[in-house]
Amino acid sequence: MNIETINIAICDDEKLHRKKLIEVIQKYCKQHGKLAVISEYSSGEECLTDLGDVEILFLDIDMEGIDGIEVKDRLESTRENVHIVFTTNYGNRMNEAFGIQVVSFIQKPVRLTELTSAMDKVSKWDAKRDFIELEGTGGKKNVFSTEQICYIAASNQYSKIVLRKEEILIRKSLKAWEEELSDKGFCRIHQSVIINFFHAKEVGQKVIMDDNTEFSISTRRRKAVNQAYSEYIKNMLL
Repeated sequence: MNIETINIAICDDEKLHRKKLIEVIQKYCKQHGKLAVISEYSSGEECLTDLGDVEILFLDIDMEGIDGIEVKDRLESTRENVHIVFTTNYGNRMNEAFGIQVVSFIQKPVRLTELTSAMDKVSKWDAKRDFIELEGTGGKKNVFSTEQICYIAASNQYSKIVLRKEEILIRKSLKAWEEELSDKGFCRIHQSVIINFFHAKEVGQKVIMDDNTEFSISTRRRKAVNQAYSEYIKNMLL
């Protein structure tokens, strides 16, 4: 019988938390007939220097030196195949921690039920990713996952699709985009902009995206935007 092997890394500057998490992972694997190959890192610097070929990274947010937020930011540009599950004692930095590879958040100390939910999210993550085909004004067609879209802005008769590394002009209205993407974590914050909550690090009186682009929220939409963001955060939590 073939046993599924999962390559997992744990980055946490507290040895006790690493030990506890390893125990919980091993219990999970025993229950589900899997085998975990686990690497440990005691700092963000060590993780970034020596991170092997892992599928899942359990990453502490608050660490001395390079913290989990910076590790996540660096990995997003170099290791797009790593699923990140943040572990934390606090919830006050969650807005900073969202990202295109962040699958879930777990409160420490980690319990088996919470770990199981996180692992279920990881297994479903790729299957549930949505892809759309974008054809720019030059006729070039490209397929992107919705997670790669940071925001969409009105641009005369076009809409400007802002991706992480490029922008594409599409002849399609914001209303049409709003209808297509409303159930995928996108929200129209005023007449001219639809944002992807995936890339928002602050939503309140205004929106700050993970590239520090700032948008105002129209007064009439503010309540609905904040409610939608609260629901988005709830869905990310276990």
